[in-house]
Amino acid sequence: MKNVRRKVAATTLGIIIIGLFFAFGCKKDDPVTPSPTYPIEVSFMEYSLEGTSCQWTNLAYDNTVIVINSDEKMNRYVTGSGYLEIDFETQTLLLASGKAEKGISEITVNNLQQLSANEYELDMELLLNEETIAEEWTVALVLEKVSEESAVELIVVEYPIEILFTEYFIYWDDSRGYWQGGVFYSNFPCWENLNHDVWDPDYEWEGKLSIINNSEKLEHYLSCPEDYPAIDFSRYTLVLASGLTEGNNGKIYDMIFLKNSANQYTLKATIPNGALGILGYWCIAILIPKIEDEATVTFCRIYTTYK
Repeated sequence: MKNVRRKVAATTLGIIIIGLFFAFGCKKDDPVTPSPTYPIEVSFMEYSLEGTSCQWTNLAYDNTVIVINSDEKMNRYVTGSGYLEIDFETQTLLLASGKAEKGISEITVNNLQQLSANEYELDMELLLNEETIAEEWTVALVLEKVSEESAVELIVVEYPIEILFTEYFIYWDDSRGYWQGGVFYSNFPCWENLNHDVWDPDYEWEGKLSIINNSEKLEHYLSCPEDYPAIDFSRYTLVLASGLTEGNNGKIYDMIFLKNSANQYTLKATIPNGALGILGYWCIAILIPKIEDEATVTFCRIYTTYK
């Protein structure tokens, strides 16, 4: 009987151990919520007072962002009534304001990013015009509720930005050009495959230019590829333009290269007119800091009388 009791005891012990194994050994851990990976792109909707009698008020216009989470706080910065209501139980209004040195043609909100639990970054662009009077601006965004203690850093880039450039010459000599058959040719004998634009008497003309970012593309426009000055295309882009202007002697004045936005540029130049009935070719080749092949470059040429 002693042996039987031992077997029963052993069996009982085994049952207990198995029970404990299923009770505790196979228990799954509670799921762990992963920490967010920053930065996070934050969705938003632009908010406007247009179409109402309301106006923004009490703003410092000092390139800061105000976080608004209640109607009471909203009323501090709005005069009048009839503005579109915001559900502050679930939403937040970000109110950004500042002052540009010149007039503003366009305001673009690029993105809003969350950098940490309570830190955000708002990225914007202003396209300025020729108005010399400083202009105040306001941008309001509605987004999913954030903490009242959230800090929003405002990054504003004002365009256009003047870009420094270097002219790229491949003249054989110091001569600016030559006459042939009643047509004046600028002295760029190495260039070929240029799409000369037919002379247009309009004051301004706009068109796209050639963006050259490698030697293979450059040699497409050269008839003397073994002689051209080397270009470090890892750092620079060659912008090439050409045209046909009445009475032009190959001279080009007042060139300026502007960055209008992240990937849009303008090249402006004054090209004098000369004797009527005589056409002359011209060519512009400039080196600028590296831009992408997908960039858009617009050429604005301004006609004046012969200089």
